Amino acid sequence: MATTSYELVEPKLDTSLIVPEEFDQFRHMIRDYRSGKIEPDLFRRYRLQNGIYGIRNEVDVHMIRVKIPFGRMTALQLEGLADVMENFSDGRGHITTRQDIQFYWIPIERVPDMLTELAKVGLTSREACGNTVRNVTADPLAGVAADEVFDVRPYANTIVRFLLRNPLAQNFPRKFKIALSGSDADRALTAMHDLGVIATLKEENGRYVRGFRVYVGGGLGSSPRAAILIEDFTTEENLMPTVEAAVRIFDRHGNRQNRSKARIKFVVEQMGVDAFRALVIKERNIAGLFQPTGYPSFDAPEDQIGWVDRQLPIAPPDGRTNIPDDHQYQRWLADNVLKQKQAGFAAVKVAIPGGDLWSPQYRRLADISRRFAQGEVFTTVDQNLFFRWVPESQLYDLYLELREMGLSESGAARLWNVVGCPGADTCNLAITTSHQLTLELSKRLRGDMVELGFAEDLKGLDIKVSGCPNSCGQHHLAAIGFYGGARRLHGEQVPHYMMMVGGRTGNGTAVFGTPVISIPAKLIPEAVQRVIGFYREQRTEGETYYQWIDRIGPASLKDKFNDLRDVPELAAAPEAYKDWGQDMQFKLQVGEGECAV
Repeated sequence: MATTSYELVEPKLDTSLIVPEEFDQFRHMIRDYRSGKIEPDLFRRYRLQNGIYGIRNEVDVHMIRVKIPFGRMTALQLEGLADVMENFSDGRGHITTRQDIQFYWIPIERVPDMLTELAKVGLTSREACGNTVRNVTADPLAGVAADEVFDVRPYANTIVRFLLRNPLAQNFPRKFKIALSGSDADRALTAMHDLGVIATLKEENGRYVRGFRVYVGGGLGSSPRAAILIEDFTTEENLMPTVEAAVRIFDRHGNRQNRSKARIKFVVEQMGVDAFRALVIKERNIAGLFQPTGYPSFDAPEDQIGWVDRQLPIAPPDGRTNIPDDHQYQRWLADNVLKQKQAGFAAVKVAIPGGDLWSPQYRRLADISRRFAQGEVFTTVDQNLFFRWVPESQLYDLYLELREMGLSESGAARLWNVVGCPGADTCNLAITTSHQLTLELSKRLRGDMVELGFAEDLKGLDIKVSGCPNSCGQHHLAAIGFYGGARRLHGEQVPHYMMMVGGRTGNGTAVFGTPVISIPAKLIPEAVQRVIGFYREQRTEGETYYQWIDRIGPASLKDKFNDLRDVPELAAAPEAYKDWGQDMQFKLQVGEGECAV
C-alpha cells in the first residue's frame, strides 16, 4: 500500500459532561440506603436519574445505561467501555435504539466505581433514565451524508450541554426524547420523538440561511402519536429558545397524576395543535429572560467536541489495486457502504446482530476506527454502527478486518438485520424474551430463511420486536413488527406476539403499523415467511411492499393466519409453551417498570 500523508487525527478527550463529585455522592447515597436512612423509593429515583435501572428478578443488581450523545464514540471511549465491561459486567455492551450503550448485572456497591471509570473517557450515565431528557439522538451520517442540508451535530451538542443537569429538566412528569436530522430521509426518526428537528434552508435576500422544521408531540408506547409540525422554519437563533419553551411547557402542563397520560403528546392532544403552537411561540419569546448568560454556542471548541472532520485532508490516500473478484465483498459494498459527500471517502455500516458486542470486539473496533475511520464510530437507532471517513481505496482492507471479527455480513439494510429491545431477559415490564426472538430471526434469515434475508426485492424492509406494547423495539415503525403478550391455550399460558404490518417513518412523518393477529411466539418465523410470501404472490409489477400493504389493507391478512393461532396441547408440543431462549415452561411475570418512576 502506498504511503500517504493521511494520518489519524486522534479526537481529544472531552470530560466536559463529567462532574466527579457525583460519584462520592452516589457512594453516600448507597450507604444511607443500606442503613435505612433514606427510603428505597427515594434511592430508586436518585439512581434512575443517574442512569441505573433495576434488573428483572434481582435486588440491587442493575443495568447501567451510558449516554452516547448523537451516537458519537471515539476509539479511546470504545476501549474504556471494553475495560468497564470486563471489570464490572458480563462482558457485553448492548447498543440500544437510542444510540446508547447498556451494561448488565452490576451490583449496586460497584456502580460508583464503574461510573468513575466511564468518566475517565468522558462518558456519563447521568439522566439516561428517569423523568429527564434522555439521550439526544441524531443522524449517524450527520456531516458526511450526501443528502443532508447541513450538519446537525453542533446543534445536538448544544442541546445536550444546555439540558444536562439543568434544574429545568430534572423532574418532568415523564421522560422527554429529542432527535435531530439533517436530511428529509430522517434517519433519526424525528416523528416518533417528543421534540424532533429537521434541518432546512430558506432564501433571504439572495442567500440561503439555516433553519429547522420543528416537530413536537411524537411518541410510541401503547398510545403512539406522530409529532406535529409547530413551525416550518425556526431560525438558528430561535432553536434553543424553542427547545427551552417546549420543555418548560411539558414541565408545567404534563400530567403528574396519571403516568400513562404524562408524555407531551397528551399535552398537545389536550390543548389542540393551534393552541399548543401559540403557547410555544409565546414561551419562546420570553425564554431568553431565564438565560442571562445566553445559551451554549453552536460552535463548540474543538477540545469539547472533537470535530475531526474539519482537519481531514481533501484527498484520500492510495490503497490496494489488486482486489480479488470476491462476491461476498461486492455484496457488502452494495449493502453496507455509502459514498460520502466528500469525494473519495465512504461511510461503512456494520450490522450488529441484536445490538450485542463483547469487550474484545469493542477493542478491535477501536483499533479499526483508528486505522480506517479517524478514530470515531457512530451508533445508530437500528442498533448498528457506522464508520465514517473511510478512504474508498481502503474499503477492501476494512472489509477483511471485519470479516476476521465475524462482522462483515452484508445486510445492514436487509430483512435479517432485526431490531429488538432487551425484553424479559432483564426488563421488569417485558412479557416475552424479545431479545432472544430478535437473535433467532436474525440467525434464521441468514440461514434457512436466507432467500428472504438477502432477497433484492425485500431490500430496505425491516423487522422490529418489542417484549411488550411499550415499543422500546419500535415495532410500530416496522415493515413487520411484533410486540409481546400472553394467551392461555389448552389451559396453559403461551407466550404470544401481536404482528403489525406497514409501519414506516420519514421526513417528519410516521405511519404506524396496523395490528393483524396474535401468534404464539414459536410460530413467529413462520409468520414472517408467510407475510413475505403473500406480498410476492400478490404484488403487481413494480409494486413495493408498502404499496401492496396500502392497496390490500392489513385487515385482509387476518384470515390468512388462522392456522397459526393455536398450538397442540402441552404434552404433545412442550416447546411451544416455552419462550425463545428459555428451558422452562412460560409463566406470565410482569414487575413494576422503572422507565416511568
